[in-house]
Amino acid sequence: MSETADDAAILQRIAGGEAAAVGDLYDRYASTLFPIALRILRDRSEAEDVLHDAFVSVNERAAQYAPERGSVIAWLVTLVRNLSIDRTRRRDRRGALRREILPHEPAKPVDDPETLTADAAERAKIRAALGELPDVQRQTLEIAFFEGLSYPEIAEREGVPLGTIKSRAARALAALRDALARQGVTLEGASGGHKVNDA
Repeated sequence: MSETADDAAILQRIAGGEAAAVGDLYDRYASTLFPIALRILRDRSEAEDVLHDAFVSVNERAAQYAPERGSVIAWLVTLVRNLSIDRTRRRDRRGALRREILPHEPAKPVDDPETLTADAAERAKIRAALGELPDVQRQTLEIAFFEGLSYPEIAEREGVPLGTIKSRAARALAALRDALARQGVTLEGASGGHKVNDA
């Protein structure tokens, strides 16, 4: 049996509910797929998460694989690449929104314990401040900040006009700045910062 036919047979086993088959496919291709995710994400932990997510997706979608559309490895490479790019975009959007909310400070080494502690305290303050917002505003920012969705994506998910989402976000950001200021976090002016999540 050729490697291509063998791969297709493994997918058929996965589609049939054979749990061990997912492990067989993982053992065969994880070492090929992981460097692809790592090259895009530049973070081992995130690359490992993407690899895990990819095989979860394979387990769910194995029955949809069509051999005439390409080899199994080509399908897997495309899946890992797309998941990695999506995660990078979400990470970038979270960073942009964080810059919108919080002041700009010189970067510190990521392994600096003081920085790690400060970041954890900062996140706790953001969550506490979010809790003070009206539900609709809070949900909009939580989706943008923690899930990394763009305003158009939020509008589509919520089934409301894009302008409504942008207005909610603008009001929520202003209210969030006020709430954080009451907790002693000094922020940029309400008109400063970057415009985020428009695309």
